[in-house]
Amino acid sequence: MGCFFSECAYGAERGEKSIGLRGGYTTSNKSAVAGLYFQYAFSSKFRLAPDIMYTFRNNGTDAYSINMNAQIPFSLKDNRFALYPLAGINYTSWNKLKEDYKENDDAKSRFDRLGLNIGGGIEYYVKPTLKLSFEAKYRALKDYGSGVFTMSIGYVF
Repeated sequence: MGCFFSECAYGAERGEKSIGLRGGYTTSNKSAVAGLYFQYAFSSKFRLAPDIMYTFRNNGTDAYSINMNAQIPFSLKDNRFALYPLAGINYTSWNKLKEDYKENDDAKSRFDRLGLNIGGGIEYYVKPTLKLSFEAKYRALKDYGSGVFTMSIGYVF
């Protein structure tokens, strides 16, 4: 079955939005990360992409992070693929267990950090309403800088 006009339009256009799930790995505590993202395209060459992520506990450390990134997508091959650099701000709240922590203790230390993100990604539009992507970024935070590598699936509307 063929496509008719805008039914098969791929790639970001002004006003395009997407929401999805993201999961991967972070080097900060050598653990998994998972979260939700949203993207809004102000034009075909600029979009904002906030997300919220959870870094799973490993070595007594876990975290929540909120990111606001700007992305500049460059379409490739019939607009089904796009590469994008990203840069943005990051707020992360780290939860670190104290050395003498026991199972039922409330002996946790919390460290809040404000930082910067820099990186890039590639995305593939499976259908006009479904995209897959891979993203790699460096999260520059005092004492907790790390690489974050994620894959995501998103609904485009």
